[in-house]
Amino acid sequence: MAEYGNRTISKGWNMYENDVGWRLRHVRESRDLSRKDVENLTGSEFKESILAMYENGRRRIPTPRLKRLADFYDVSIGWLMGEAVAQDNKKDVSVEALLMADPNFSEEERRLMLDVLEIIKAKRRAEGKI
Repeated sequence: MAEYGNRTISKGWNMYENDVGWRLRHVRESRDLSRKDVENLTGSEFKESILAMYENGRRRIPTPRLKRLADFYDVSIGWLMGEAVAQDNKKDVSVEALLMADPNFSEEERRLMLDVLEIIKAKRRAEGKI
């Protein structure tokens, strides 16, 4: 077994697939989507079972499909591949992407930080700043 952030990965598994899978799962979960939701919203282009294999690092995702998922989730393909911390073609850094990029945060810590961000966004909307 190998340690990767706060995750343990079986020897022989490709770190790339695991990292991409981890990012795919976390970006999906950060949008409160189930795999079935993604399947339905993409017109069954991404089957629930295939998404599970991508997310668990059991299947390598071809670059064109990774690009379509990046577009669907509105994140950069570079971020999904672990090469960037911000979304491409956008001036603002995605705070959610930054949170997901650090594997040292626990799931509970990520959810807490995302909840705080939602409170701040709601406050800004109430003040007419958004």
